[in-house]
Amino acid sequence: MLRAPDLRTAENVEKEVRGHLCSDEFKRSYESVYDKWSQAESLLWESDSDKQYTTVGHLCREALQDFADALVNKHRPPEADPDKAHSISRIRAVIEVRKDSIASTEREFLNELVSYWHAVSNLVQRQEHGAQRNGAPLKWEDARRVVFQTLVVMYEVDRSLSKTNS
Repeated sequence: MLRAPDLRTAENVEKEVRGHLCSDEFKRSYESVYDKWSQAESLLWESDSDKQYTTVGHLCREALQDFADALVNKHRPPEADPDKAHSISRIRAVIEVRKDSIASTEREFLNELVSYWHAVSNLVQRQEHGAQRNGAPLKWEDARRVVFQTLVVMYEVDRSLSKTNS
């Protein structure tokens, strides 16, 4: 017999992820990232958020780019793409330079996170450009997904790379 999901479990996961991103350590390490993501989240919950959908996408794109930039500055991969807009290749370069200190299963997970990052980046691009390419209008759910998935991908990358420093 299937049981209904325990909402407390979902709330605990959200609390953990949000707690990490809102922690003093994360804010110190990634100040502009936190500021931009936080602005996007605030816009999401405003009563006229439908007028802010593209701004939500823009802020999340900048948060992802600033996050990748901070990781490149911290880990100094020699093969890092200098273009801040190329966040996916920049994250790959960070993982590559850290590979010897990352267990193989964690490295595999991080490599899959790059694919996830790519998917989130595509969602963010669609959001920022008002879904112009596929013609489907943006909805609140699109903005919610972009804000939440931006949070989750940064959380997972940061936790995985931080774990290798311990």
